[in-house]
Amino acid sequence: DIANRRSMITVGNVTKSDIAPLASFSTVDEHRFPGKSAPFKESAHGGSCCVSFSVDDINIDGTRNNHHESLIVGIAHTKVSWKPWYGKSHIPQKEKDLVPHTHYVSFFYAFDPQPPFQIRARSGYFCLGHAPETIDDTLPPTEGGVFNPHSALTRNRPLLQYNVTFDCPQMHYISTFIEKAGDPTSTVIGYGLNDCTPRLVEVEKKEISRLLFPDPMDMVLEIL
Repeated sequence: DIANRRSMITVGNVTKSDIAPLASFSTVDEHRFPGKSAPFKESAHGGSCCVSFSVDDINIDGTRNNHHESLIVGIAHTKVSWKPWYGKSHIPQKEKDLVPHTHYVSFFYAFDPQPPFQIRARSGYFCLGHAPETIDDTLPPTEGGVFNPHSALTRNRPLLQYNVTFDCPQMHYISTFIEKAGDPTSTVIGYGLNDCTPRLVEVEKKEISRLLFPDPMDMVLEIL
């Protein structure tokens, strides 16, 4: 380790799983930018882990019966691959507006709780959004705590893909993912927006299970 001037020893006991499965659903970037032109890096990093999901959690309290093993779920993120031509003045702005620019997206992944920790599912991409704006200085009833006035600073440079603007911050970095205290059916996700403000959201395990293992009958197909 040259940077930290430490000696490192190769142990040789790294556990590797098989190739990760395909994402459980596709997002607009995969339709508009197939193959090697995809804007987001396929490899993931960062994020937070882990929360245990029982068989009942995965089968959404008995509404399904096709999963028979418990899993461990984590969240990872990826970002747009840097494009050196993006800052070039001779590239028309209308072409630049078709692809996202230095944005983050996240996805859930689920794996076996024992070696070799095989990845069993991963969701498609999603973002965690901004804090809602106040109406007459009052937060929506779904919000707790006190409004952070700096939240307005996170709304610049939203995610733009193929001339469509999404309600996603440029950066959302998830650093916390835990089971909610006193409620094993729900989770709490903590994340930062644009390295500026923090936010906590509660997400039920059944909603995460739907993202990891969507019912084909619930999928919405759209022509974009």
